[in-house]
Amino acid sequence: MRSIIVPKDREADILLDTDEATPEQLIIISFDNAEFKELWDAGIFHLINEMTNSLIDVYEDDAIREKYKLQLVLDSKIFDIPVATDKLKQIKNLFQEALQRDTGVYFYF
Repeated sequence: MRSIIVPKDREADILLDTDEATPEQLIIISFDNAEFKELWDAGIFHLINEMTNSLIDVYEDDAIREKYKLQLVLDSKIFDIPVATDKLKQIKNLFQEALQRDTGVYFYF
């Protein structure tokens, strides 16, 4: 299953890098195949890649940790793209959480 994760604090951020973070230390959203395909086909992840110079892709893991990149995504029109799934709103919330918590957004696809 594909997921996007935000550590709740700096300690969880470090532990996530070593695969030692507990579920209680993380904010996680997961996608079924249909939800992921809808967001993928809408170009959401491609646009995030372009804005942040990331490599969010199928079978790739990547993270956005820099505050200015998190803010860049939040300030963009990306979250106005019409999609049926509510996952896009949840992704926006994850970016907001990461910015407020001084952590990052981790993509595991």
